[in-house]
Amino acid sequence: MKNNWKEVQPKSIFQVAVSFPLSDQEQDILALLYQPIIGANAFSLYMTLLSEVAHTGVSESLFHADLITMMDKSIKEIQQARLKLEGIGLLDTFVKSDAELGTIFLYRLNHPETIERFFKDEVLTLTLLNSVGQRKLDKLFERLKPKFIQLTGYEEISANFKDVYLFREEQIVAQNDQLQQIEAAFNDARPRKKLSAVDESFDWAYFVQGIERLGIKLPNDHEGFKEEVYIFHNLFGITEIDMIDFCSKSFDYYSGEIDVKDFERGIYRTYDPDKQQRKSEVLRSERAKLSDADQQTYRYNSLKMNGFSEMDIQMIMDSEKNYPLNYLEALKSGKGGYTTPQERSLVKYLVSKSGLPNSVINILINYVYNIQKQPTLKAEYVNRIANEWAQSGITSPEKAIEHVREIAQKSKNQTQNKSRYSQNGRPIRQETLPDWVENPVEEQKLSKEEQAKLDKEIQDFLSKGGDR
Repeated sequence: MKNNWKEVQPKSIFQVAVSFPLSDQEQDILALLYQPIIGANAFSLYMTLLSEVAHTGVSESLFHADLITMMDKSIKEIQQARLKLEGIGLLDTFVKSDAELGTIFLYRLNHPETIERFFKDEVLTLTLLNSVGQRKLDKLFERLKPKFIQLTGYEEISANFKDVYLFREEQIVAQNDQLQQIEAAFNDARPRKKLSAVDESFDWAYFVQGIERLGIKLPNDHEGFKEEVYIFHNLFGITEIDMIDFCSKSFDYYSGEIDVKDFERGIYRTYDPDKQQRKSEVLRSERAKLSDADQQTYRYNSLKMNGFSEMDIQMIMDSEKNYPLNYLEALKSGKGGYTTPQERSLVKYLVSKSGLPNSVINILINYVYNIQKQPTLKAEYVNRIANEWAQSGITSPEKAIEHVREIAQKSKNQTQNKSRYSQNGRPIRQETLPDWVENPVEEQKLSKEEQAKLDKEIQDFLSKGGDR
């Protein structure tokens, strides 16, 4: 992520741009579907920036000090809000340098997705679910889903356009240049952004060549299918060759295109949590070409030299050998538990959206399950930790372990400082700790009706081989 906030000062100048005004429905979508995900501050920032855009589509030049005053927020709070808008695709930020004015920022506001595209986007829907919970998601979906009227028994008698309006076809030729100019003005040359789960460890070009040799075509939604392939690769460690094999068993014989639903079903059946799942290869050092056994020894010695205990080293090496769903399954089955459909969806979301390496996700799972003694992974709590780790640049399992211990020590110091403060009455500076340190989400008991509904969903899930 390019971080230009180091250059932002209250005196830094910015402008806001938007392609065309937001409709009333788009503002409803922002409030109902996006605000629960991005939070009140990010929603307020979007609306504040929008209010500054003139009819020309571009605002006047403003200082960030103006934004601080209008929102009554610190520059750090505005920064966090801006990142949330950028991450979900509602804002693009651009900078340029000026010899006299310094760095100038341009904030381009993007329109929210339509209701249809929002709910058809797996990542957006799952993010909303993790933000509001299943009950609220069901209510939002029920409110916003299309209401198609049953027309059985009716006969349509509507008038045609040409029966009512005078229209001369020759005008299309006469006014062709003007019509094309008008049409072109509404064409956005920017490619549509999509939340990405791209992983360079998967050779996409090799995979495509493999299915083409079999005479199989990619589905129409190339990018959407590509995201699915990357997510499954990250979740289960499926190789390019095995992925080609899945495609060879799930394509339409008439069109030759991959049947995405059948493709997903095949993977879920093969990697059902009740069955043996394959593990990833041992991570290899880029500095030495070693055998698997020597690579393990090299990794062990490196960790030992850096002061990690035997228990730490075992945890780190286990986190690197296993894919997240395998790892969670092993932890829970070791204590006689089982993985819920909600947990599987959450882990899939972490792999596709958090940006954390699989090994770090595994340490996070271990922390929540074994250290915090949580019987299940709860979306709100896990996402709070994942966000903080991502923003702290946690890129390896050893960094994750060190980070947890460092924060635990700070928490212990704060407790001691509070004790001293109560004794001598002098204030002591305290560092702010992430809210997940001592505040895990409490397990909420379900009503009988909710429990019955959840039990039915689990049975449906299992009967379909995990196809959701």
